[in-house]
Amino acid sequence: MTGAAAAGGAGGAGRDLLVYLHIPFCRSKCHFCDWVTEVPTSELLLKESDQPRLRYIDALCHEITERGATLGAAGYRPTILYWGGGTASILTLEEIAKVSAALHEAFPLREGLRESTIECSPETLDPDKLAAFREVGFTRLSSGVQSFDDRRLRTLGRSHDADQARRIVQEAADAGFEDISIDLICGFPGQPPAETYDAVRTALDLPLTHVALYPYRPAHGTVMRRQLGRGNRHIDRDEQKRGYAVGAELLADAGFPEYAMSHFGTPDHLCHSDLAYFQLRSDWAGFGSGATSVLGGRYLSHARGRLLDYNRDPLVFEEEYELASAAIAPRLLYQSLTTYEGARRDWWEERTGRPFDEVMDQRACRTLLDFFASVTTVERDEDGLRLPPDDVADAFIELQYLNAPRQGRTDLSVTAAALMG
Repeated sequence: MTGAAAAGGAGGAGRDLLVYLHIPFCRSKCHFCDWVTEVPTSELLLKESDQPRLRYIDALCHEITERGATLGAAGYRPTILYWGGGTASILTLEEIAKVSAALHEAFPLREGLRESTIECSPETLDPDKLAAFREVGFTRLSSGVQSFDDRRLRTLGRSHDADQARRIVQEAADAGFEDISIDLICGFPGQPPAETYDAVRTALDLPLTHVALYPYRPAHGTVMRRQLGRGNRHIDRDEQKRGYAVGAELLADAGFPEYAMSHFGTPDHLCHSDLAYFQLRSDWAGFGSGATSVLGGRYLSHARGRLLDYNRDPLVFEEEYELASAAIAPRLLYQSLTTYEGARRDWWEERTGRPFDEVMDQRACRTLLDFFASVTTVERDEDGLRLPPDDVADAFIELQYLNAPRQGRTDLSVTAAALMG
C-alpha cells in the first residue's frame, strides 16, 4: 500500500500526528525481550558497515521522504517524535545526521513539537552521541536499564553494566536533556521484592524526571520463557505484585506519582508518546522495518524480521486492517486499559470511525473485558470504560500470568492467546 491511501487521504487534514521511527538493530539479543523473537539474529546484530544496514538507512530515508510528503499534503501536523527500536541509539553519528535530515525535510519538526524522545541502551551512548541527539532536537531520553544488579543484567543478556547505566543518565543531564526516563523490570524469575526496592532506590539517586517500572512478562520465544520451570526458575504472581507495589510506593513517596500502569512522573514529565499510542489520542505514522501506523481508521504494519523485504520496497506494508477489526481492536483495548483514563469513547470513535459500543461488543473485546471483570471492576459510563486505578497493575499481572508456561498447574497459555484475540 502506498500514496494517499497510506496517509488516510484528506481525512487526516488538521490532525495531530505522532511520528515514530524504528531502528531494528541491537548490540545483543536480550533473554526477556519479546520484540526480538521474530527478528533473525543475523539482522538484529548488523553493524554500520554491513550492506543490509547501509541499505536499510537508505530505505528508511526513502520511506520518510515519500510518505512524509503524502502525509503533509493531507494536512497532518507532527506533535510528537519518537525514535525507538530495537535500539535507536545504536546509530552512528553519520546515520543520525542522515536520518534526521530526511525527517526535517519531510516534516516541520521544529514547530510545535510537544515531545521529542530518543530511546537508548547505555552501552551505545557517549557524550558525542548525546550531543548529536541534542543537536538534532531531542529533548527527552529514555534509557533501557532494566536492573542495577550486574549479576541480574548478565542473566538478562544485557550488554551494559550498572555503572554504565548510572553514568549515562548523568551524562544525558550534562548534555542538556530536559527529561530523562529509565525502564526497570520487576518480578523476574526468582527476583525478590527487595531487589526491586534496591533498583528503584538507586534510580532515585539519579537526575531522572520519569521512571517506567514493568512487571516481567514470560513472552513466547524468549530464552527466559524456555528456562521457566527448570530448577528454581519460576515466576510467582504474588511476588510480582509485591515487587511492583514496593517500587510503586517508593516512587510515589519520592514525588513520582503513577499516572498509568508502569509510568511514574509528574504532570510536567509524562510520556506523551505512550499516552497517545495507548489511548488513540492521535493518529501515528511509523517508519521502518517493524513499525506500525494508525492512519485514517486503518492499521498498517511493516512486519518484524522482514528487513530485506523492507529494503527492497519500504512503501509496502505486510499487514493492513481496519482499526476496529477483531484482529486489532483487542490489542488496542489492552493498551488503553493500562492507562487510568482507559478506553475513551471520543478518541476511539475519532480514530476508528465506528461507534465505540459496537467495537467493544466484538467477541474478542468482550472476552478480554470478561477476564478483567473476573479479577476487578470494569467501570463503564458515557466517557468509555476503564479499570479502577488501584487495581490496574494487579489485573494486568493476573493476565500476564496466564501466559506463563506450565509450573506444576494447568497450562493456561491457550486461554491467554484467546484473550488477546
